[in-house]
Amino acid sequence: MIRLQIVRHYSPKLLDANQAYSFINFASIGCLFEQAPGTVAYFCDGMLMSTFMSRVTGRTIGRVSFDFTSIADAVLSSAEQQGKRVYFVGARQAELDLFVGKIKRLYPRLAIAGYHNGYFDAPQARCIQADICRSEADILIVGLGAGLQEQFEQDALRAGFRGVAFTCGGFIRQEAMATRPYYPAVINHLHMRAFYRMYREPHTIKRYLIDYPSNFLHLLTMIVQRKVAISVGE
Repeated sequence: MIRLQIVRHYSPKLLDANQAYSFINFASIGCLFEQAPGTVAYFCDGMLMSTFMSRVTGRTIGRVSFDFTSIADAVLSSAEQQGKRVYFVGARQAELDLFVGKIKRLYPRLAIAGYHNGYFDAPQARCIQADICRSEADILIVGLGAGLQEQFEQDALRAGFRGVAFTCGGFIRQEAMATRPYYPAVINHLHMRAFYRMYREPHTIKRYLIDYPSNFLHLLTMIVQRKVAISVGE
């Protein structure tokens, strides 16, 4: 049985936790059908997933994503104000360099403990996790794609990382290349982010038009057959 821990909403107190968090939608949940979620707690990434989980659990579960339409600014602003050290992992090196430069401009007092691109093998991953521990980072932000990023943050915790870890999907790459907010205000207001992303990134069309409906039906079937146990936390 798959045990899925859902977090209802983001709270600043989560930054003091020693916990791995990720974000689940009807594309990324496909990874859970193949691999148990372990110790990761999940936010609902997207209106469809938050609405679905609210109906299934009978509790109101908000949409939470790691981007600037949701909690990215809250996390980074709090880290800057509280003197928490942040470590980034993800994207290609050129993209990561652009991203880090952008973050330094947006949050000039933010303590960046370190950063590494998202292209490495298993032995290198262990070295990066050791560097994260040595850096005394308080917050780890990982964008490696669904499945890999959850595994990496859990491995970092097992290696001795004492802070809080968040996955971020394509956030680092998207923000590195954006000269203005990735989602225009009207798109964000109308909750049309999926359609806009299909326009900006055509490779995501399959994800939204094929993976979403097939994974929705798969998840619904597993819930009905009691192959998925869902717990809800604050």
